[in-house]
Amino acid sequence: MLAELVEYLLTPCGKPARRLGYLRESVAIRARHRRCGQAWAPHLARCRDIILQAAEACPKHDLALVLGSGALLDIPLPALAAMFRQVILADLVHPLTARRQARALPNVGLVEADLSGALPEVLARKAHPVPPPVELFMDLAPDLTVSANLLSQLPLLPCQGLAKAGCPPEGIQEFAARLMRRHLDWLKCLPGVVCLITDISRTDGGETTDLVHGLAPEVTGQTWPWLIAPCPELYPDKDVSHLVSGVIWTRGAQASR
Repeated sequence: MLAELVEYLLTPCGKPARRLGYLRESVAIRARHRRCGQAWAPHLARCRDIILQAAEACPKHDLALVLGSGALLDIPLPALAAMFRQVILADLVHPLTARRQARALPNVGLVEADLSGALPEVLARKAHPVPPPVELFMDLAPDLTVSANLLSQLPLLPCQGLAKAGCPPEGIQEFAARLMRRHLDWLKCLPGVVCLITDISRTDGGETTDLVHGLAPEVTGQTWPWLIAPCPELYPDKDVSHLVSGVIWTRGAQASR
């Protein structure tokens, strides 16, 4: 608890992100990894492997853009920095460990960005919010773009904020689905090679839940299980696991790896 408190107090974070819980969630993910690192290891290794596959498929190696870089648990940053002239890590919160790793690599930069594009809508407490199109980084023409375990997470905290603001449940569900749809549309507009990694379903005991609002057929490539919460992390008598998909798009053409 003390380590988490220190990390929370020392991590730079803008007021909107802090207000909506992004810093708290970032610290919580690091803490869960410390507890469940052995269970997470196969998933993280698969993520790093498919990112490197995508990097090797790039005709040019000028710029790599990583969306949802977080604590870099699933990102092979030293390898990417060796392969590309420049690497940009984009997220709303960059944990202290990520900042230290980036400082050690002169061609790696950090950008604090709302990758959902939804924060203004949520902070305005609109009753019927509509997520705007996301057009970040379009002028950079990255050779590689990685969306790292981000798609299913995009709506979570915004939707919690909307619920607290009194937005009706059906409006929240529609907002979440449109947020994910717009993220995919954005990725498909970017040039170069795109690597999308996302969990697509959750198995909690005997119950399976769709995490991507019906988009699984569109984003399913190579799949693997992620034991995200081995018992007793969440429950004393059962595990929670996610099914994860990794897919590579090359100039709009999907290629499963």
